[in-house]
Amino acid sequence: MESAQTIFANTIKENRDSHQFLKILQDVSFDLTKQKIQRLKDDKKIRDRVGELFDLYCITLEQENAKNAKNIAAVITGLLRAASYDKEEFLYKTIYEKEQIEKSIQTQKQNIKETITGTYYVLEKHIDSLPEDTKNVAFRALNDTKLNALEMLGILRETTEEALLTTLEQGSYITETTLEITKNLTFQAINDGEFNKRRFLDIANTIMDVTLEIAQENINHSRELIDGAVDGVKEGIAKSIDKFKNDIKFAPEEVEDVLGKSLAETKKELLKVEDEYIELLKDISAQYDEQIQKILYEKVEKYSSAVERLKRATHEATEAITSRVEELKDEVSIDDLKDLASEKLESLKKDVNSLEEIANKKIESLKQNETAKKATAEAKKLGLRAWEVAKNMLDNAVKNAKDSIKKDDK
Repeated sequence: MESAQTIFANTIKENRDSHQFLKILQDVSFDLTKQKIQRLKDDKKIRDRVGELFDLYCITLEQENAKNAKNIAAVITGLLRAASYDKEEFLYKTIYEKEQIEKSIQTQKQNIKETITGTYYVLEKHIDSLPEDTKNVAFRALNDTKLNALEMLGILRETTEEALLTTLEQGSYITETTLEITKNLTFQAINDGEFNKRRFLDIANTIMDVTLEIAQENINHSRELIDGAVDGVKEGIAKSIDKFKNDIKFAPEEVEDVLGKSLAETKKELLKVEDEYIELLKDISAQYDEQIQKILYEKVEKYSSAVERLKRATHEATEAITSRVEELKDEVSIDDLKDLASEKLESLKKDVNSLEEIANKKIESLKQNETAKKATAEAKKLGLRAWEVAKNMLDNAVKNAKDSIKKDDK
């Protein structure tokens, strides 16, 4: 203690006239304190030693006629820096490691995207050489798998646009077809990546933004497009939540054990998702002209009754999560959880399945290069396929309704 007091006093004497005296006072307080507490591991002992040094520094300031609020504040800052030094160093190291892991994940995501895209290209070449009847079936199957990977492929926006434009060109059942298209695309995009509310809303934003752009350019059909898309996206989200709820019931036990905490967090994610969807619709409408805003506003006003299924699906999913988490608490010991947590940490470092960051990226340079032309052509094919899927569903619904009427007449 005496040596620290001597060094502190000499520093005051040698630098009291310096214009950087406050910084020097803070630095010497930091250096001396860090030396005195560096071997202490217990937080209470560290705090006690810091308190003792504070008393010592204040006494020395008084002895050197340097006791005032500014000088004491400089000493306190030095003490705080020293007390938290080791923890801050560990935090910075952890942040750096986290950034490196995130960079690695992004690189691997891009590698996966390139591998899948390249594999699709090879498959297309092979399908093209098949007999005509087999070729048509194979291409439909290939395009169906692509519809399940739109977000990862980065063409969700373009595919939605092509599907809706095809709907307008056909000119019939526009509201119903739009609903089916947007429901299917929302459901497929959500299930293409990590299950969380932020992704739901990002995907909804992309699909609604495309719809409103087309509605503004085709004002005679704007209400049909908006009515269909608003309900379609809502139903797509509800369908995804229903699927998640059922997946929880039947997922392998070992996977559920590892995801125990994540299920609880996911429960919070799902709360009030329908309210945030309504807010998204209100926010996005501001980007369009008054007529589009009016149609969307009227739709939102009627929306309160239309969200009941989404609310019910959300509630049931959160209840299922709660039930599953409680089961995990009963089934898994503390030691098991520690082992599972360790395994989860290792798997996270290798996890390349969360492709949400690729979602909703706008391709600003479309039609400017060969790659962009391929993306446009791809979106057109998938947009047509999305329309075909929706059309088939509507045709079946109409047929079933007619058959039911015939039976009733008999």
